[in-house]
Amino acid sequence: MSNQVRFITLGCKVNQYETQAMRESLERIGISPHPNPLPLEGGEGRVREGKQEDLCEFVIINTCTVTKAADRENIYWIRRARRDHPGAKIIVTGCFVERNRSELEGLPEVDLILSNHEKSDIADRILAGCGSPEAQDENASRKRRHQYAPLSISHTTGNGRAFVKIQDGCNHACTFCKVVMVRGRSRSRPILEIVEEVKRLRDAGYKEVVFAGIQLGAWGADFPEKPDLVDVLEACEKIEGIERMRLSSIEPTDIKPHLIEALRAIPKVCPHLHIPLQSGDDTILERMNRRYRRSFYMDLIERLKSEMPQFSLTLDVMAGFPGEEEVHFQNTADLLRSVKPLKCHVFPYSRREGTLAARFSDVAPAVIRDRVNRLIALGNQLGREVRLPYVGMTLPVLVEQETGQGSLLEGLTSNYLKVCFQGSREMIGQMVRVKLFALEGDMFLGGQNGLDITMV
Repeated sequence: MSNQVRFITLGCKVNQYETQAMRESLERIGISPHPNPLPLEGGEGRVREGKQEDLCEFVIINTCTVTKAADRENIYWIRRARRDHPGAKIIVTGCFVERNRSELEGLPEVDLILSNHEKSDIADRILAGCGSPEAQDENASRKRRHQYAPLSISHTTGNGRAFVKIQDGCNHACTFCKVVMVRGRSRSRPILEIVEEVKRLRDAGYKEVVFAGIQLGAWGADFPEKPDLVDVLEACEKIEGIERMRLSSIEPTDIKPHLIEALRAIPKVCPHLHIPLQSGDDTILERMNRRYRRSFYMDLIERLKSEMPQFSLTLDVMAGFPGEEEVHFQNTADLLRSVKPLKCHVFPYSRREGTLAARFSDVAPAVIRDRVNRLIALGNQLGREVRLPYVGMTLPVLVEQETGQGSLLEGLTSNYLKVCFQGSREMIGQMVRVKLFALEGDMFLGGQNGLDITMV
């Protein structure tokens, strides 16, 4: 068995960032990532179960708890990790730990449990043999939970594009969501640390950074000076070598007028935002304790589209929230037709114990499934309508990877269009101008045989 580690990462981009930070901290003490990664690590290879060369000393499972399905998946991977690596130390961390520690303590497969705020301790805990830590002062432990965890990265597993976590926690209390329970209130990362990390990633060859957080738009609100995302964008704009900056998911009410002005005025900022919708009906939005109504959302998207050329919208939408009737569902569908998102991430409502919505009466599962399917179909139709006008255009594409099919490469435009084209491996991680010839599904086919392809 090798002195290597496998990571199994479930959930959001913040979890993926934190996995990378843990990976780098272990590399510093001589524990290297296993060369045959699991699919959830972002690798292509699957584990050849039972082979000696695939065994490793540590398996770290970074969990999610946003849905019941996520909870089941956590347990599956814990048990599979023990099956595949009978002699390994199985370490479980992430959001599932925060509300389900007692359940995890009862699993014989688990050797070590770390809370989210303890992820930065992982190297020390492994060096100490994965035993229990020394007893900590309760006040000190509580204070640490309310501070931004000292995690950082200098490279990542992708090509060309890197996520930079700048914020943790959430100040909202949506009735369906466990995030505030497991991540706590908003904490911000100091701007100097953000700038230093972006420079490290630039030095490692990355041309685009994506700023990520749990409630990204709350960045800075916990600092005495009350800075905001505009300050982050303006500071990082000055970093030579970074060609694109993108915001990850951001709440509608956190998109203030001066942020829109900055998005328009700073050339490096990508004209794409992921803005969760959840519902397009005012009655359901109120039951969800969302802090906006349908007219606010529609007005916001209209302004963004008018202020930012080629702006594209992606969003989350939920089907089957308790109390949702057909008229409420139709209001959501009508709003989607109005704002025309590039992509809809459709989720069925999932009851989460401890949330206010768990006390409400659920919609029948068959009705939820039907509405999910209808929203997916509508989202696909609208996404095609948004994409079609781009056929024939030539746009810069940040090349991220090979597709595995001959010499085909895949990348993204600044407004989040996926493009596939023929090219050489040397283009990976580079910005390339590609003519968009055709649309297949949600993917554009670009210039072939070198036609209309030039390095930027």
